[in-house]
Amino acid sequence: MVAGQLDKLPEGRTLRVEDFKGDRWVSVLKMNVNSYRVEEHGFYVATYEVSDDELKSTLKRLFEVEFPRSHQLRVSVGGSPRGPRDLEAAT
Repeated sequence: MVAGQLDKLPEGRTLRVEDFKGDRWVSVLKMNVNSYRVEEHGFYVATYEVSDDELKSTLKRLFEVEFPRSHQLRVSVGGSPRGPRDLEAAT
């Protein structure tokens, strides 16, 4: 489900996956066609910049750490994670 939404995600938009309580999340910002910024906020707090080829394996690893027993996840699509000015500075 997440992989299909990431394929359709326009540049500059963010896909956010969080647990049911909302205290852990992983967000993926599509910076351009082959570049993504993945932010992890939960058990670990980290930011990764990955290519299109690395994205699936990175998300799989992060989901196993952040959502090991979660049966309900929330998925939302929004703007940049911190606002439009940070998006311009990142590109």
